[in-house]
Amino acid sequence: MGVRNLWPLLASTARPINVSTLDGRRIAVDASIWIYHFLKAMRDGSGNALAYSHVVGFFRRICKLMFLGIKPVFVFDGVAPELKRMTIARRRSRREGMRDNARRTAEKLLKEQMQREIDELLKQQSKEKRDSDEVTEQMTREVQKLLTLFGIPFITAPTEAEAQCAKLIQLSLVDGIITDDSDCFLFGGTKVYKNFFNQNKYVECYQLEDIDRELALDRSRLIEMALVLGSDYTDGLAGVGPVTAMELLAE
Repeated sequence: MGVRNLWPLLASTARPINVSTLDGRRIAVDASIWIYHFLKAMRDGSGNALAYSHVVGFFRRICKLMFLGIKPVFVFDGVAPELKRMTIARRRSRREGMRDNARRTAEKLLKEQMQREIDELLKQQSKEKRDSDEVTEQMTREVQKLLTLFGIPFITAPTEAEAQCAKLIQLSLVDGIITDDSDCFLFGGTKVYKNFFNQNKYVECYQLEDIDRELALDRSRLIEMALVLGSDYTDGLAGVGPVTAMELLAE
């Protein structure tokens, strides 16, 4: 998820980069978020994840990276930090409660023959099911086997993949990070390539120095923004968006 509603705030700092200029660059890839995206995006008619959607999705993206001459280093999540596990458990419990409420309401509406309302509730339940899908160890192993067959290096992070990606760029082992997760900046990442696989020859490049110069948001201020807006670790303040958060931090 990253920091809630942070990307729209940072959008003005993005620089379009022609992907052809990345030929020969070594770039870290936040791999775990890819699996999650494929689980949500590749569905059958009933809303269930397609078998091996993660493997198919990775195969296509690996081929594009190789075509562009990019040298990727894939980074997978390790054990989630305790605070994040607690937040995930709390949100899962909330989703389960919402599903139970939807099911009970659907049963009541069924008795009243209100089919339109039932269909809407089932649609909402399907959305909640997609949101509740989780990346399993088996999925990760299958993707890592694919990378091994391609001869592409990968790392399992001690905890968060974003944190490991940030460390790689801090050590000058990679030139940037391919991810749509804004947490990378909080962990110390300095360059992120976002929306890399849109059907476009340009990608969005975000650099921490640009964000600091244009929005006065350095790493410490971004961490404060995460506390206010909410993230993988905190729920944030209810009803507070990025504009209000900026005003609060300016006081």
